[in-house]
Amino acid sequence: MHRVLLISMLAIVPGLTVAATDATPVEAAWAALHKALDGNEDRKRQALAALGSVDPANELAVKLLVDALQDKDPLVRQTAATALGEMKAKQAIGSLHDAITDKGEVAFAAAKALADMGDSGGRDMFVAMIAGERSDAPGIVASGIRDARKRLKHPQGLLLEGAEEAAGALFPPAAYGIAAAKEAFKEKGSSSRAVAALYLAKDPDPYTITLLEWALSDSSWGVRTAAAKGLATRGNGATLPKLQFLLDDPNPAVRTMSAAAILHISDQAK
Repeated sequence: MHRVLLISMLAIVPGLTVAATDATPVEAAWAALHKALDGNEDRKRQALAALGSVDPANELAVKLLVDALQDKDPLVRQTAATALGEMKAKQAIGSLHDAITDKGEVAFAAAKALADMGDSGGRDMFVAMIAGERSDAPGIVASGIRDARKRLKHPQGLLLEGAEEAAGALFPPAAYGIAAAKEAFKEKGSSSRAVAALYLAKDPDPYTITLLEWALSDSSWGVRTAAAKGLATRGNGATLPKLQFLLDDPNPAVRTMSAAAILHISDQAK
């Protein structure tokens, strides 16, 4: 009974701590997390990021992260959204949908979290991002881009670069080199388009295949590489000729990623 009461108090009173010698490991862990959440913004963000490693069945952990989506500090809200995606907390999908209406990095983080959980709620964000300033989208793609832009409440979220994330996903330093990876995204907005391509590949809607195939003609070779990587998992037989065309791309990263995508799609079709 004493242990149950203590855990309940820890859940209700964030600032409450308990001596290590009197606590079980679980009680001590909650005490440490609540203390951090009651601290300055940096410590709060550290605690929220750590909660992303907790099992999504832990209702208190999920609640703390969902509550943090309402924090006054946008960086705290961003961290909470990212952690919910890492945790794969599907019971928080509704709250993450609401966070899409937030601004800047918060909306971006919410969109990525939803994509990580297989939810299409962040699609509009990524569709608008992958389009960038291009005006050559054909038919269904152009219509989808217009619709996505109309639904975005805070288009400033599209200004995020995301170069580090895009470079890390496409060009691991040990295999490619940090300098070369940065070179891939020197064009303004290209890293955002690359990140959008990588996350659109997680969206189950067949429309995203059309978008990714269109992105194969992007002016940035980093984006073309990202689109080819996305099509490796989402493409089909009709995608193969489009990828084959890129086997003659002037950039070796595009050529090799396209070749790998062709092989993966072909193997999956057997």
